[in-house]
Amino acid sequence: MTSSVQNEDPGKKLGIIALLLSVFCVPLMGVVVGILAFFKSRSAGHSNLFAILAIIINLIYTVLLLFFLVSIFYVSKAALEQRKQEDALETLILQQQKEERAEGNVDTDRIAEELQAKLEMFHQEYGVYPSYGKLLSERGPLILTEEQREVLVNTATPRSTRVGFQACVASNGVSSGVMLRPGSGNTPLIAGDCSNIAARRE
Repeated sequence: MTSSVQNEDPGKKLGIIALLLSVFCVPLMGVVVGILAFFKSRSAGHSNLFAILAIIINLIYTVLLLFFLVSIFYVSKAALEQRKQEDALETLILQQQKEERAEGNVDTDRIAEELQAKLEMFHQEYGVYPSYGKLLSERGPLILTEEQREVLVNTATPRSTRVGFQACVASNGVSSGVMLRPGSGNTPLIAGDCSNIAARRE
């Protein structure tokens, strides 16, 4: 009995624990425990197969984990750089548009088309077309850009740089549509039904 106790591998249990750590996805700790188990068994003259397997498996898991983390880091870094470039480009475009508006070079036809699309989106969301005030106060995905807001609000600028807004109201008093008049003088754009024009804001 004393002989069997003396011949027992002192690192066997640690080797098993190290192997289990690989199952529970704690590879770095598994490597450390596996190495301790290996040298503990070796000092007692035993070869600990559990410890060897644990070291190998946990090392593989550790390398894969490091590769995964490094990949996430570089992907995140690339995404951040792309976002910075997009933000810089957007800022440049907004600045150019602001300068063009200051010089009186405003593509009111394009802006009217953008506003028409937003009006239709508003109608799909709420079932009615917005009033002038409601359109200006809208938030979220339907919020107006600085350029769109300026051509609607800034009545001090030449008419050619503005987009006229006309609310169309049905006989029951509910907004049935909106007419947008580009400052270019081209054909007005209509969102909804504008057979009745009840109010004008230009």
